[in-house]
Amino acid sequence: MVIETSSSYKSLLQKIAGKSVPAVFVRDDNRNHPAESSVIAVSLFVDEEIVDIIYDHSESFSEGLDIKSLSCVKRFWVDNVKEFYHLTKMTNGYDVVMSDYLDNIAHEKIQEPHVFNKIYENSFALRKSNKIVPIVKVLEYAHERLNIIIDSVPEKATKTFIKYNNAMYEFAKFENSGMKIIPNSFGTVFRNGYGYPNYNMYTATGRPSNTFRGVNFGALNKNDNTRNNIVTRFEKGMLVEFDYDAYHLRLLAEMLNFDVPFDKSLHQHLADTVYKTTYEESKKVSWQILYGNVSVTEKENPFFYTIEKMSDALWRIFNSNKSFKSHIYRRQFVSDQISDPNKNKVLNYFIQSYETENNIETIKKINKYLEKRSTRMMLYTYDSFLFDLDRTEGFKTVLQIKEILEDGKYPVKVKAGLDYGSMQDITERINEYK
Repeated sequence: MVIETSSSYKSLLQKIAGKSVPAVFVRDDNRNHPAESSVIAVSLFVDEEIVDIIYDHSESFSEGLDIKSLSCVKRFWVDNVKEFYHLTKMTNGYDVVMSDYLDNIAHEKIQEPHVFNKIYENSFALRKSNKIVPIVKVLEYAHERLNIIIDSVPEKATKTFIKYNNAMYEFAKFENSGMKIIPNSFGTVFRNGYGYPNYNMYTATGRPSNTFRGVNFGALNKNDNTRNNIVTRFEKGMLVEFDYDAYHLRLLAEMLNFDVPFDKSLHQHLADTVYKTTYEESKKVSWQILYGNVSVTEKENPFFYTIEKMSDALWRIFNSNKSFKSHIYRRQFVSDQISDPNKNKVLNYFIQSYETENNIETIKKINKYLEKRSTRMMLYTYDSFLFDLDRTEGFKTVLQIKEILEDGKYPVKVKAGLDYGSMQDITERINEYK
């Protein structure tokens, strides 16, 4: 069934209101970031039947079909909930790919039909080419995706799944803000003067990668002026970056109730009190102990001795259960997910998942704080957060963001500049305002 008229659309909305519906949202061009895209068609599975809604295609005469009306659905099962959010701004989608990922099930992927790529080759400048791909091919592709979704809908949405599913909305919200870029930078990947990150949580540890069409925002070169292409969007603006101090160690200290100084670098503290060496050497020694099978006694290094005992316990749990759970969301990591597991690798998985889940909770707070402000979060990279500060909102915005990030436990260093490549340390200045 194809929906193209207002009357048939209204009837469909009445049928699907309050229901859980598998769905595929087709955008105008798969080359574009979803934040720069719009919906041209939606394929739904309703009462054992596929229903296609055509919103905007050259072969359709659809008029006045408002996609916002689909908010009447209780829940959409989709295969990319971040894409779903970018296209609709709705938050009633559940991601079957995330469900499979958490259950350690390989989600079936299909290749984009050849006809899409052929048309893309001949319409490089258009960047809305799915509107001229024959509608029958558009819907064939949508139906293939939809059938996989139908087969992947879980019997029950677990608490862990819901937390991770909601996390992807938090990433999508600040992805959608984008980052102002110099015209013609990053080639022709982005269209409107903004670059958009693309967080992928489907990694071994859950620690998100961030690449879109060859642009890796998680590992931008620091030495070739690439970062200079990211600038403030505001007339009176500034980029501000916050970096955690010894983040993994402080997370472990918090979890183990081990008291460490807040107002001093933890690496420097260990250098002065334990190792009797330099800051840089202290960092090196700490990582060697943490991941290098270097044992310590309680007397010589009580902090790392406590971590070692925790690591031993985690390794015993893993060997006994062939699995362990993440600290905050209780995600289960099974032995099949970890190639050649050993004690250090299991600890690394645990710490990275702990870091990610703690950061998700922080991002939630940041997103909520910035809801009614112009200042935008632009980029998140493991232990750092980059913001585009609207200085008309006052310096207190920086202080409040810093307070949220630190949460009284995780001190940050602060840098600022007019572009991402020219950041200067302003930590001491910021701390003067305590």
